Amino acid sequence: MPTVRAFLAVPLPEPLQQSITLLQRELAGAWPGIRWVRPDTIHLTLHFFGETCTDNLEKIRASMLSVNLNERPCHVDLLGLGAFPDRRRPRVVWIGLHPPEPLLALQQRCEEALGRVGIPREPRPFVPHLTIGRFRERGPELTTVLARQAGRQFGRMPVTQLVLYESRLRPDGPRHIPLFTVPL
Repeated sequence: MPTVRAFLAVPLPEPLQQSITLLQRELAGAWPGIRWVRPDTIHLTLHFFGETCTDNLEKIRASMLSVNLNERPCHVDLLGLGAFPDRRRPRVVWIGLHPPEPLLALQQRCEEALGRVGIPREPRPFVPHLTIGRFRERGPELTTVLARQAGRQFGRMPVTQLVLYESRLRPDGPRHIPLFTVPL
């Protein structure tokens, strides 16, 4: 049975992609060994399906439509920088999204709708963020650098649609192809 690598996300508008490009350039000299995420591929992931049967795509589409009936558009601020798993041993650098409550509620509704069509829940807790870079190996300790960026605002993101993407991994980076879009 054919499969696709897929995820459900909120896309990042182009003006914010440009702001993140400037931020990445600003930070690039201080963080050797980081691989920056191409701004045109940055998004807020709500559910990562991984390799999923193409038969599941229609189920995911139906769940997206049910979420659409109950959700209203909102805006969140891109505020501060953080790291996973933590600032002392960073592998991933991200921008925080505030307030997190509307995003937590949206993600919860998506999980519930997906569960109703038989798609298992995400095993990891949801932390609203935008990944902007990954260290190839464990990165340098960033506690001080990230603390200085804690209150820095990078823009305001509209949360107005859900997009089901196919992710095609390529040597020059992933390509995200929108398969289905639902406005909120």
